[in-house]
Amino acid sequence: MSVKQAHPSGAPPAPGSSGERFTRRVLVVFSEGRRSEAALREGAELAAAGDELHVVTLAPLATPSRCCRGDGAAAYNCAISDAAEDELRQARALLGSLAERATFTKLRGTPWPPLADWAAEWAFDTVIVPRHRLARGGGRIARELRTASTAEVRLAG
Repeated sequence: MSVKQAHPSGAPPAPGSSGERFTRRVLVVFSEGRRSEAALREGAELAAAGDELHVVTLAPLATPSRCCRGDGAAAYNCAISDAAEDELRQARALLGSLAERATFTKLRGTPWPPLADWAAEWAFDTVIVPRHRLARGGGRIARELRTASTAEVRLAG
């Protein structure tokens, strides 16, 4: 599986090289769970209608502690990165044949990946975020996306 990685200082990955013209750029924020699967289904429906689909998973990294000599941050970061890769594999499997036309990105950052800035730079038209139970307005991710970009932010699940 080909997975692109984005870093806070890096430019977004290049759009697909298929040469096709899509009507909208759609981003699905994916993590493990029912609500993320609902977001992915909604994104898949848009992709089946001809939109350009991108799936991103977040990998928040830890900074090494200055007070301890142990390298716990490295082990934690490795585990988080592996979990993000697993989430992208799951998303690819759930998309089935549509996965061939989708782009998959693991967005890393310390302490939190800069999703809102990255999405604004990528100029997505629609961003589909899993609905967080008991979170007003869709939670932190949805609020940050609405503030930083002009994309329509949809809550799924």
